[in-house]
Amino acid sequence: MDFQAIIDTVVSFSKDNVLIAIAVGILLIFLLYRKPKLLFTIFFISLLLAGVFYLISNVSSVGVSHKEKMIDKKIIPVEYTPFKF
Repeated sequence: MDFQAIIDTVVSFSKDNVLIAIAVGILLIFLLYRKPKLLFTIFFISLLLAGVFYLISNVSSVGVSHKEKMIDKKIIPVEYTPFKF
């Protein structure tokens, strides 16, 4: 999954659900003001989990494409010629 697609999804969600976006924004400002250490800890943990998810999805998509190539691969028969001395 592309990071631009993730950003587009978040932006479209915030445009469609304005009240939820405002509530999340107020919650983030409140946490930044009252408990900045907790906010940054949550931010870095979520950033780490997003990176792990991106890595797993990238590796699995590569594996699926290799599997499809192996399935679609045609076996070309080769004539067998024994060694002649």
